[in-house]
Order: sequence, then C-alpha cells, then structure tokens
Amino acid sequence: DYMYYTSKGEFEKAAEVIQKTNPFPHTTGMVCDHLCQTKCTRINYDSPVLIREIKRFIAENTSNDISSDVISISKNIKKVAVIGAGPSGLSCAYYLALAGMKVIVYESKDKPGGMVSGAIPSFRLTDEAFNLDLEKIIAAGVEIVYYTKIDPNLFNKIKNKNDYIYIGIGAQVSTPLLIDGINSKGVIDPLDFLFKVKKGKPTNVGNNVVIIGGGNTAMDAARTAYRCVGNNGKVTIVYRRTIKQMPADSGEIQAVLDEGIEIIELASPLSIIAKDGKVISLSCKKMKLGKKDESGRARPEGIPNSDFEINADTIIPAIGQNLNIDFVDTSMLKTNNGS
Repeated sequence: DYMYYTSKGEFEKAAEVIQKTNPFPHTTGMVCDHLCQTKCTRINYDSPVLIREIKRFIAENTSNDISSDVISISKNIKKVAVIGAGPSGLSCAYYLALAGMKVIVYESKDKPGGMVSGAIPSFRLTDEAFNLDLEKIIAAGVEIVYYTKIDPNLFNKIKNKNDYIYIGIGAQVSTPLLIDGINSKGVIDPLDFLFKVKKGKPTNVGNNVVIIGGGNTAMDAARTAYRCVGNNGKVTIVYRRTIKQMPADSGEIQAVLDEGIEIIELASPLSIIAKDGKVISLSCKKMKLGKKDESGRARPEGIPNSDFEINADTIIPAIGQNLNIDFVDTSMLKTNNGS
C-alpha cells in the first residue's frame, strides 16, 4: 500500500501505512537488509523495487507525527512491563501504548536501541535517524527506565506489579569460538568492539585485524576495524564457506570488497597462535564444499594437509549471538502450539 501511495505522490498517506506496522521507518530506511527484493516479481521484468530506499525517502520527506487513525480511541488500565529497549521491546511498547496501555520499558544500558543504536556503525546508521524514530515512540506515551539490570528479585517485583511482561532482551552474548588460544591477548569480542567504537572509546586494535565469520556483525566489525587501522593496517575476513554463501546482506558484503578488505573464503580457523600470551597469527585449514547440510547449503569439509597461517595481532570472532536470560526460569518461556 505504501508503495502505491508513493507512486501517486501521496507521501503522507504512505507514511501512515508504514507507521501502522513499523515504528522505525528512519532506521529501517537505512539498515533493513531488504531480503524481500530477492523475491520481488519485478525481477521477472527488469529489477527489484528498491523498497528500503523508498521507505527512507518517505521517512525523510514526511512529518514525524503519530497519525490520528493509529491511536486507539478507548483507553484501558492494563499495565505492561517491557524488558529491553531494543527494536523488539520498543516496537511492542509503542503499539501497546497506542492501544491505551500503561507501558514501562526497563533497559540495562544508558540509552535505548540495543544492537541497532549501540552496535551498528555510524556510517551505516546515523544517531539522528534512530532518534527521530525514538521521539515518536516516546510521544506515544512510552516510559523508559535506564540503568536497570533485571535480576530474579526485580523480575518478581515487576511481575507482581503488571498484568503482562514482554521480554525483548535480544541475543546479547557472542557465540564462543572454541579453538585453542581463544583466550590470548588480542582476541576481542565483536559486540564489545562495536559498542566501544560507537561510544568513541579506545579499542586497542592492532594493525593486522582478522575477522572470523560471514554475517552482518562480521561485516560491521570488518568495516569498522578498517577505519580504525588506517592506511598502514590490514583487515582480513576468514569464512569457512564461499562468499556467495555468506548470510550477511549482499550490499554489506559488496561494501566490504569495495573498501579493499580481503575475504578469504573456504577457510576454517584451527587455532590462535600466540607468543608470550599475545596473538601473532591465526592457523587455518582450507575447505571444500561437500554434500548439503540441514540448512540446504553445501557443507564445508576440510582438505587434508592444507593448513596455513594468517598474520594477526587482533582477532575478532563474529560467528553468531546467543540468548542470555538469567533472571527467570527459561522453561516458563516455552509455549505450546495453539495456546
């Protein structure tokens, strides 16, 4: 619908349509990975519709007010606690507030947005864009309480004071890379690295940085490290599958290549080699593609006697993220189909 209104030049109506299901048009207009474009039927004729760019155009060229037809006329006295001020928690809070509920969001950090505002580099997402979306959420009546780390006691208090609780804390913990030498000095957590750079804190990366992984976090870490090392440094990405099989957004992969960052594909890390406890290189094995695995992708298999090393003084393993819900029995969070 919003594409239709955009094509007719009715930009405010297009904005209202977006607003009904997306409280982050400025943000997604910049960083949505637009996977829908790979299935766009325009491909059958010419090229896919640039849906992310159109959303950004509408967001930047219309008012940021909450449209009257979105706000619920009836108000109720239900109270909802939202744990986590990331995109999920804030989206939930926004629409519940518009429906007339009293919503309080609890956030452990000093700012909202989670990974979106804290880890996505500024050259991809500006603070101004995110803050425009945040202003609208606050205007809807959402209250955010910062510096609030939820523990079992606080969770029980919140549970007793509210009719509902929404947990939207995200996957905040990096998946560990279980290889020898991972505890060596010079191995940096990717999320910690991105958060520090976004805040302007020193990261102490060396001149030769190796990123392990093929997702968007790996691409963000690589492009950020590239800006940290300067002209005398080098950033290399190591991925055990092919570039074509990388789960990262194709545009981000291309941006990495355009910036001159080397991607060594079909290479699997074996161990981190250290001297006096400090990283000096990464030992890898060359891989080949075998039969398809459960994901439908060809499984990488090691090639015998193909070990090689990559010089490195900083290694950033970005191979995924995990949940870490430690304030409630996670068995309580399981649902039954149909219930």
